[in-house]
Amino acid sequence: MIASMVHQLTKDATVKEMEEAGLGGVYAEHGKGTYPTDANGVPFTVTYFAVTGDPLADIMEDMAAEQKARAVYENLINLTDDEDVIRVLLFLRQREVVHYNRFKELFEYYQKKGYE
Repeated sequence: MIASMVHQLTKDATVKEMEEAGLGGVYAEHGKGTYPTDANGVPFTVTYFAVTGDPLADIMEDMAAEQKARAVYENLINLTDDEDVIRVLLFLRQREVVHYNRFKELFEYYQKKGYE
């Protein structure tokens, strides 16, 4: 979703506008294609995804990921005044809240089943 939004925001930008927005390096490497990186340009990787096989530990990891994503969406909202972008980010933020709540329900289910 974020990559699609970035594409929509930059597809008609000139090279000069890309450079002025601090995206000259991104343009040099990827043109106007979207390439998943963090805000520092570090490429996306699954290297840090953890699975222990313990349902409670793994679900807690999922819950933490949802909270981190929610916080990032809130930070992105604070960085823009574009109402269309804000609406999309609010939707994505709410989705993380819903996911967190579903994982919490599952965590509580497994706790009741006696997993410790």
